[in-house]
Amino acid sequence: MKLQQVITAVFAAVVVLAIPACSKDDVDKTKSSMSEAAESVKEKAGEAADATGDMARDASDATGDAMDDAGDAMSDAGDAMSDKWDDARDSMDDMADDAGDSADDMADDMEDAAEDAENEMEDAADEAEDELDEMNK
Repeated sequence: MKLQQVITAVFAAVVVLAIPACSKDDVDKTKSSMSEAAESVKEKAGEAADATGDMARDASDATGDAMDDAGDAMSDAGDAMSDKWDDARDSMDDMADDAGDSADDMADDMEDAAEDAENEMEDAADEAEDELDEMNK
């Protein structure tokens, strides 16, 4: 709006100064030229404002897209970290289970070995007793 007021003031000044020296036809041509110039300035200002608005919207959209991408990347990183943590915990659980199974197997093997040793000692004692009996006869 201020641009139109400035143009109107300039036009009025030109008209006031030019009227005494110009014919009516010259005044009409000058008015027409001034109107066209004012309209042209108005159109260019409107186009510039539209372009500025478009650039601002594009910048806003690009910023929003970048923020969305950053949020997605952070979410993906969090998911990956959570997955790795779950995998590590599962591995630790598996290792603990395997260690427990190994300890159970070792205990069973030791028990079997103790029973075998006991049986062999009993067999050896029986043989020794039999031999003593044979020698005493």
